[in-house]
Amino acid sequence: MSRLIYVMGASGVGKDSLLRELRQRRPGLLVAHRYITRASGSGENCVELSAAEFAWRRAQGLFCLAWCAHGLDYGVGIEIESWLAAGHTVVLNGSRRALASARARFGESLVPLLVVADAEVLRQRLLARGRETPAEIEARLARGGDEETLGDIPRLDNGGELAQSIKALEAFVDASPATASPP
Repeated sequence: MSRLIYVMGASGVGKDSLLRELRQRRPGLLVAHRYITRASGSGENCVELSAAEFAWRRAQGLFCLAWCAHGLDYGVGIEIESWLAAGHTVVLNGSRRALASARARFGESLVPLLVVADAEVLRQRLLARGRETPAEIEARLARGGDEETLGDIPRLDNGGELAQSIKALEAFVDASPATASPP
């Protein structure tokens, strides 16, 4: 059965680091890229688009999911549907904001996972990333992650060593959808 492992979490929680390491360890696993209306960071699996190009692609139906967050547009290409139709497992850096749309679009194939870390870890990672001012980071942290609204979605704590978190992510990917939960 094909599955879309839908990885979510707050900015700075380490989703890109986890997915980059997963791609290196599992070259046959499809880790989808996103389209974003900003320059991509060195560790991101994404394609930069201008706002006009993003809008055109959206109008052409070239995204199976699209959302806006932090003043930016994010999209996921329709190729994911072909990969799933071919029986592949696909891993995606998704969004909590697009979870309802992802559930509606992918149904039983969708396997959500929430990556978490405490606020101080997020603060330090966001500061090190250097994309936002300290005031913007504090405002982001004050908004919180709405994790409590996500109910019983499995969580993966990525507040410690990446090696431990990647092992937990690999175990989650390898588990059957009915029993998927990080160790």
